[in-house]
Amino acid sequence: MVAERNSLSTSSATGSPRSLTPRAVLVSLVLTFLGVLWIRQSELLSFTCQITESIPPIPGLAVLFLFALLRPLATRMGFSRGEIAVIYVFVGVGTVMSAVGVTQAFLPYLTVPHYFGDLRGLKIGELADLLPAWIGPRDPEVIRTFYEGLDGQPMPWGEWAGPLALWLGFFLVYWWTATCVWTLFRAQWVERERLTFPVVSIPVRLTEPPRGGVEPTFFRNRLAWLGFGLVTAYHAINVLHIVNPSVTAPGAYFSLGQYFTERPLNVLGGLSIWHRPELIGLGFLVPLDILFSVWFLFVLQQVATVAGAVAGVDSPGYPFPGDQAMGAYLAVAIALVVLARRHLWRVVAQAVRRGRMPGDRAEPLPYRVAVFGLAAGFAALVLFACKVGVALRIAVPFFAMLFSFGLVYCRIRCESGTPSIWVLQHSELKFLPTRLFGSDLFRVGGSYRCLAAWTVFQFLTHGGFYNQTTVQQMESFKLADETGVSRREMTVTGLVAVAVGLVLAYWMFLSTYYDYGTNVLAGGSTTGTGGVRIGYCLESWTEAAQKLDAATAPETPRRWAFGVGFCIALALLGTRTLLLRSVISPLGFIMAFANGTQLWWSFLIAWAAKSLILKLGGVGLYRRAVPFFLGIAVGHFFVGGVVWGTLAAFFRDIEYIIWFP
Repeated sequence: MVAERNSLSTSSATGSPRSLTPRAVLVSLVLTFLGVLWIRQSELLSFTCQITESIPPIPGLAVLFLFALLRPLATRMGFSRGEIAVIYVFVGVGTVMSAVGVTQAFLPYLTVPHYFGDLRGLKIGELADLLPAWIGPRDPEVIRTFYEGLDGQPMPWGEWAGPLALWLGFFLVYWWTATCVWTLFRAQWVERERLTFPVVSIPVRLTEPPRGGVEPTFFRNRLAWLGFGLVTAYHAINVLHIVNPSVTAPGAYFSLGQYFTERPLNVLGGLSIWHRPELIGLGFLVPLDILFSVWFLFVLQQVATVAGAVAGVDSPGYPFPGDQAMGAYLAVAIALVVLARRHLWRVVAQAVRRGRMPGDRAEPLPYRVAVFGLAAGFAALVLFACKVGVALRIAVPFFAMLFSFGLVYCRIRCESGTPSIWVLQHSELKFLPTRLFGSDLFRVGGSYRCLAAWTVFQFLTHGGFYNQTTVQQMESFKLADETGVSRREMTVTGLVAVAVGLVLAYWMFLSTYYDYGTNVLAGGSTTGTGGVRIGYCLESWTEAAQKLDAATAPETPRRWAFGVGFCIALALLGTRTLLLRSVISPLGFIMAFANGTQLWWSFLIAWAAKSLILKLGGVGLYRRAVPFFLGIAVGHFFVGGVVWGTLAAFFRDIEYIIWFP
């Protein structure tokens, strides 16, 4: 029975056996709940490991490790590869709703202005009073105890129930709308352009059927274990250094900027080599042109920075890499739509006609549902934002920007597999409108209500990554193809996981916040400053309040940088279209300027290794080397995420903190 299921075709046709079974759902619910408790301990209470910031999510990978460990039992119980894939996706999506960049980033935006505004005399309280009361609690005592903790009082669930139910709807509609977009682009990217989805290779390898043994083939590969062992040694040495500082260890990064102390090289003071095993491991699967583009363009960016210092350029932030990356994002988003225009036009044309639509039975959603679902979802998001107070002329381009930039980020993940949330910039989307148009853009009819409402939604753009998490749904469709699961089952899995995950996240965060007080959690202190996400939120509200006294004008240098990035990306796209190939990739340009600081060194190593292996042994040697590099990535996720993410949550005296940005 198991052998038959494991030998299933990888087609996701509607005739595939069900994988979204009752027991798969039950196991998913239990493991998601346990995962949320794990996140509570590691990310809120101990603040030692951001297990939800990794790609793929550490809790989802923990599911695969668990099934690998219990393979004989799972085999006897008849768990199919498809069921394991469904559980992996459900847990990965569900637990990420409790991530530092999702619910933990979102909740403070509803309460920070009322608490800190009253406490410190800031005008953010005055600004927040312009918002409708239904978006969050307004009772001063409910807000105070949110930050300082309850003292024997009952939990104020009633104050939160209504607002959180509305926001639950917002998050679900956002995910639904993104799913409609991925449905429309899936066939173009998977079947026509043959994108490789490198991130999906990890769950595919870890769930592949055993051959002559009880373990998947990956776990029987010596090179995979060698890579795994190297990363284990790396983490072990770092922990030993924390316990005994006399032990020399590589640490998380090495500062090159410490050697540049004299002008003009002192502008490189922030230059570092980041030790990111997962970037080296998965980087080996990244196309060579993207690998080369990232490290080469990042080095070129540093040369431009020094040249600017020599020339006496006094604009802070020059050469404005983040703004150039945003311009490139827009250019590539337009290009992706243009390149898929025939497919998209055919789908839309068929959707508006009556009758059956051929060719969409195996798609994640029927094309007609995807087309009208996208329109309805987008309209619902805009309407919600307008009800909060965002002007229509801002809400429409805001969500269009989020989904278009999300499309490019999805393309980066599907084509290159780069495991970095922050390839879609950490905060540039927050600053982009005011840098291009000035703060008066948000003054409507003499009122700053629009500015206040805009600030509420900055949990999507400043330290938040809900937009990026939706890409898991697109990757789940590729995983479905590889494991014999219906794509529509994966669609249902993703949507249900979002709903369940958000409910669990609401429960976990509110109960923990009111139990301990938000101020002392996630890196916060008893001084009442709050943790990292509270700091981001307070920063956003404070910057918005400052515009009440002094409006900010558009920033001309950054406008130029945005335009330059747009034009460079178009030129690179044009070169690749005319010459069919180019040494410099437009996606590599985006990645180098958006997050090159953390990517460049790992990608340089991966580029050198991949180039050498292909030159010496061709594709055959490259394929034999893949397990070694995947072993590096898997080992980092297991040792640094699963093992240390669990141990460090309970042994807080060992301050070895691991992020997966």
